[in-house]
Amino acid sequence: MSSNDNFYKDFQEKSSGKTLVDKLTKEIEANLNNEQFGVDSLAQSVGMSRSNLHRKLNKLLNTSTSRFIREYRLKRALEILRQEDITASEASYRVGFSSPTYFNTCFHKFYGFTPGEVKSKNNVELERLISDKNNVTVEKNVKNKLLWTLFLVPALLIGIFYFYNLIVGKNVELKKNEIIISEKSIAVLPFKNLTGSSDLEYISDGMTDAVISRLTKINAIKKVIPFTSALPYKQTEKSIEEIAKELGVTNLLQGNLQISGNQIKINLQLIHGRSNVHLWSEEYTRVWKSDEIFKIQSEVVEAVARNMKATISKDEIIDIQKVPTKNKQAYSYYLQGDFQRNKASKLSYSNAISFYEKAIALDSNFVQPYLDMANIYNMGGGVWGSYDERIAWQKAKKLLEKVLKIEPDNQQAEEELHTGNFFYDWNFEVVENYYQSILESSFYDKSPVVSLDYTIKTGRPIEALKASEYFILNDPSSAFFPFFKAESLFFLGSKDEAIKMLNYSDPFYSDNWFYLRESAKLYFYLEEHEKSKIQLEKIVSHFSDYPPILMWLNLVHAQIEKDSKNTSRYLTELYKSYYEGSSGSPAWFIALYYAHIKNNEKTIEWLQKSYDKHEVEMTWLREEPLLAPVRNDPRYKELYEKVGFSSIGLPIKSTSDF
Repeated sequence: MSSNDNFYKDFQEKSSGKTLVDKLTKEIEANLNNEQFGVDSLAQSVGMSRSNLHRKLNKLLNTSTSRFIREYRLKRALEILRQEDITASEASYRVGFSSPTYFNTCFHKFYGFTPGEVKSKNNVELERLISDKNNVTVEKNVKNKLLWTLFLVPALLIGIFYFYNLIVGKNVELKKNEIIISEKSIAVLPFKNLTGSSDLEYISDGMTDAVISRLTKINAIKKVIPFTSALPYKQTEKSIEEIAKELGVTNLLQGNLQISGNQIKINLQLIHGRSNVHLWSEEYTRVWKSDEIFKIQSEVVEAVARNMKATISKDEIIDIQKVPTKNKQAYSYYLQGDFQRNKASKLSYSNAISFYEKAIALDSNFVQPYLDMANIYNMGGGVWGSYDERIAWQKAKKLLEKVLKIEPDNQQAEEELHTGNFFYDWNFEVVENYYQSILESSFYDKSPVVSLDYTIKTGRPIEALKASEYFILNDPSSAFFPFFKAESLFFLGSKDEAIKMLNYSDPFYSDNWFYLRESAKLYFYLEEHEKSKIQLEKIVSHFSDYPPILMWLNLVHAQIEKDSKNTSRYLTELYKSYYEGSSGSPAWFIALYYAHIKNNEKTIEWLQKSYDKHEVEMTWLREEPLLAPVRNDPRYKELYEKVGFSSIGLPIKSTSDF
């Protein structure tokens, strides 16, 4: 062969190689955010076998196919981080990494600096670091060829040894997999919104919540973390192992959502949290229609259960595959309403109600908007004082009764109805019967208010402690249950244990309105006044709503500090709230202030006013510690009878109990 022939052959090979590399990079770019696009997908897209593609790339670039894909993704990630104002986590999903932690590790290993450091470096510095990295890579490749020759024989021996151990250890690995599968608990992390529009965040959140709701219908899966507890991990940089440990689950489902035209695509993967082993992954693409969306949700749930080896009964299949509404727009309005409701403020509640009403107008048999709207009225009327208590309860009751007409066995509606029966109607007999049915049917996980709040207020702290510990095991990240455990310990007289529980929980729930409000109150009773003030200041600074309970806490702290100016100010606020007809039990808290300063006459006077207004806080009449000095007063005993505690055989507590 002539020198010209050799030159022509070399030119052809180089030209062919460049064409192949161009094809490969185009395919990877077209599937950049598809974490399922790997070696097999790439080989298939260019019409080659996996082994043939590997040989070609090894000859051309001295690299493997998987490394070629990974390094292309990392280079694109650097470009994105330099050009756009996004987080490292967002960049990782944009370039097809399913785990931000793994992305950070690969990026740092490839470039020598972390994704988070990109913004802190100027272009000149970045170019120098990248150039240095490329020079090191060239030198490393030359050395690697020599090292490969020197260590080929030992490597072959090691390979034989490894193969032998792989065969011998196969049964051990199978046993490990059986352990993974046998522990049936899961958390679904909020799906990443990769639509490119923050306005569509409600869809990714809604899809996450819907998958969680359907998973809870499978009895074989013993523990499913609620959406509200998974929500704090939406923007986390924590590893899979850390999240699984904090939530107390074995498995995690994570994914992302994309919308293109009229199509919706969801990429998911099921991961064993303690070992970071990928158990299953799948991509779902459907037309954005309500029936198609619900089909995705049921398919996902069935696939997750199958890969967790969790058997689904025929009745559960029917429940999982149930279509809540056939109206696409009604479902969209519902998702937007739920997104607003989870923000938990007076304004967001108002926005949520508007969306729920629009959903119901389009489909009057769509039950979930009724349920969530009823929850808003119950919470806003009784807790935050956002709505008139009686009007709020009447609206909630009407909505719940509508649900039970559509679905007579709807357990959520029944729970919400009995919560209202207790807070607003003081119907102790009905609620007591429901509570006893909970104990008989082990229905704890569906009725936290009745199992905890009602139980404490009717003098059963031991039962409340057991229930709270059960709930913590099933949902360790909820702010609701640690507080009730601390409160149960307080009413059992274990004050040091109650303080210990609060001290442990405080760092986890520093932005949760329920925990801050209730812990501020409990710290006050525990005579931890500085800690009570800290919680109070956090809630006032984080939330715009200012119900009577916060006015009262400000008032008692001012009185303790002998701050006469602020004592007068906060007492005036409470009086004004009462005379303006505000909800949130202002008369009750005025009574508690007078009980605090030991003015028994004023205490009884304002308790009577609270009763006359039918305030929800009157449900505390039996257990409220500050009322111990007036329990022997005939007027207190009369109120006790009228509220209804004696209807279920509860005697008045002794004045010496606290």
